[in-house]
Amino acid sequence: MKLSQIAIQIVVWVLSWYLFLFISPLCLILWIWDRISGMSAYSNTIRESQDIEDDSESSRWGTSKYVQLQDVSIHYVEAGDKRNPLMLCLHGFPEYWYSWRHQLKEFASTHWVVAVDMRGYGKSEKPSGRSSYHLNLLVEDVRQIITSLGKSKCTLVGHDWGANIGWQVATLYPELISEFIAMNCPHPAAFYDTITKEYSQMLKSWYILFFQLPVIPEILFTQIIGMGFGRRAKHESLLAGEAKAYLDVYKKPSELTGPINYYRNLIFSDSVPRSPVTVPVLLIWGEKDAYLNKSMAALSEKFVENFSLCMIENATHWVQQDAPEIVNKKIRDFVGIPEFTRLRKVSLPQLLATKAYASAVGNIQY
Repeated sequence: MKLSQIAIQIVVWVLSWYLFLFISPLCLILWIWDRISGMSAYSNTIRESQDIEDDSESSRWGTSKYVQLQDVSIHYVEAGDKRNPLMLCLHGFPEYWYSWRHQLKEFASTHWVVAVDMRGYGKSEKPSGRSSYHLNLLVEDVRQIITSLGKSKCTLVGHDWGANIGWQVATLYPELISEFIAMNCPHPAAFYDTITKEYSQMLKSWYILFFQLPVIPEILFTQIIGMGFGRRAKHESLLAGEAKAYLDVYKKPSELTGPINYYRNLIFSDSVPRSPVTVPVLLIWGEKDAYLNKSMAALSEKFVENFSLCMIENATHWVQQDAPEIVNKKIRDFVGIPEFTRLRKVSLPQLLATKAYASAVGNIQY
């Protein structure tokens, strides 16, 4: 580590400890409220119940497989015909491939849908050390996944951290991306410009600084995740089986070390890309996002040549799970039916029936 990086790390650690001292009373209040409300106890009941089936059984949504990259093995769940165009889905924090279950089901008829566990998540390999989760490596993982799956292009779909990585891939490797769909994640430059000017976003992003501490964030957020999914299940915004799918993944603090290392590397990231993204971009945004100001969504247009924005009124940060039907329709309207898929769906008798086949293809309903 360079001397300048050591200095930055020391400064960040000092600030992080001050932040921890400031929020410690809030953590105590949170702990007391949890004991009174019984959210963690309810989460444990879901996790340990034999009567509640884990909804993430991959056979329900597709086929579980692995792809070996240069330095990590990546787990993914696939659905659809491999001969169809690739739709590659990248999840956010703290999630895994299961976040894309609704898209695996919807787009399997027209695409080869591949939902990965990012490095450090789920069943993917979890290399040790913070440096193993630098943004450059995460971007390189996506490039290698596309090529290792035997495709020269894909429709790239990302949410939260997955979309942040997707923005970088679309900027650096536009030849690999036919279109990019981002969900509740602005262009990196839009995020930077907002967080340096809007105090409300600075406050919402407190956890980024807190995550720079060792060990403590993993312990605290294991508790918070348990409470969060328990609350969503109790209020029926998630089915018990869906909540169990996440609770089974994040049982121990050590299972959050890799995901939190994504944030720990942010202070050592390269300069924010500002060159225009040349591939078509659809940004889908749940308006009730409690973590990101929606002003960043519109600001992202400044950094994209071909930009579309869809605001979904009653959805939160977890937009593709809150409003799957709306999200799927917006994606379908954006990507259409791939021509290759259309041609494969037309039978031989249809091909021979008319010389006007080419125009008929455009009228086929699916």
